[in-house]
Order: sequence, then C-alpha cells, then structure tokens
Amino acid sequence: MAAEQDLKLDGGNTAAEAPAGGSKKKLILIIAAAILLIAVAVGVTLFLVGGDDSSTDENSADTEETVAEEPLLPAQYVILKPEFVVSFQVGSRQRYLQVSIDVMTRKPAVVDALNLHEPMIRNDIIRVIGEQNFDRLRTAEGRVELQELLLQQVRQIVQRESGIEGVEALLFTNFVMQ
Repeated sequence: MAAEQDLKLDGGNTAAEAPAGGSKKKLILIIAAAILLIAVAVGVTLFLVGGDDSSTDENSADTEETVAEEPLLPAQYVILKPEFVVSFQVGSRQRYLQVSIDVMTRKPAVVDALNLHEPMIRNDIIRVIGEQNFDRLRTAEGRVELQELLLQQVRQIVQRESGIEGVEALLFTNFVMQ
C-alpha cells in the first residue's frame, strides 16, 4: 500500500504540475504574441516614416544640388583709393581722420558696380564720416558703429544704382586720428 500511496502521490504531483506548466506555456505564448505585435507595429511605423524621409531626402538632394551648382566664389576686395581724409573742428583745434577702406564681395558684378559708382560712394563716405563725433570715433565702439553705418550706406548705393546685392563687408585697413 505504501507503494500505491507513493504512486498516487507521484501521480498527484504530476497532475498538479501540469496545469501550472500549461499556464506558463500560455503566459509565454501571450508574451511572444505581444512582442510580435509590438515588432509589427514598430516595423509599420518605420516603413511609413521611412517612406516620408526618402521623399524628403530626395527634396533635400535636389536642394543640395541647387546649392552645389553655385559654388562659393573667393572673396574679392575693392580698395577705395586714395585714403579718406576728413577734418573735424574740436574746440579751437583742427583734427583729422585718415582711413583706408576696402569693400569685400564675392560677386564680380558688385566689383564692377563699386568701380562704376566710386565717386558717389566716396562722397557719401566722406559725408557720413564728417557727421560723426571725433571723440566718439576714438573709442572702439565708435569705430564699429561707423563701420556698420558705412557698410549700410555702401550697400544702399550699390542696390539703388545697380540693382544687385552682395556687399559683404567694409574693412578699415588703416585708421589714423590726430
């Protein structure tokens, strides 16, 4: 009988473990199905987003080709010769400013416009410098403000007279005050 009880106990344990093993299998199947479902959702999302990116990439490639067709030209400097000399009346003393100016551009058409309209540009530069406060020009901030003001003036003249843009910078290559 002890042998029968042992068999029944062993058989009973096997029967008790079977439902637990079956629920583990069901749990594994549910997890696998959830992972598969998530993988499919991610795959579909990547496919849809990837399709939009490829059309965007094609548009970007077209834009890059357009930009690549116009390579950046080297900088060209137009030297405004002779130097500008402007006098200032400071109190009872006569003061002078001598400044050499170069204009930077990358467009040959702007170089031609600067050379063609140089008398008008020189006139406006002298007028603008003459309107400045001599003591203010002695400071770094004053020189930067003058440089920006002259740059805007030269851009405006070139735009108005030639209808083109492209004056990038106005550089002081010499700035002497006495």
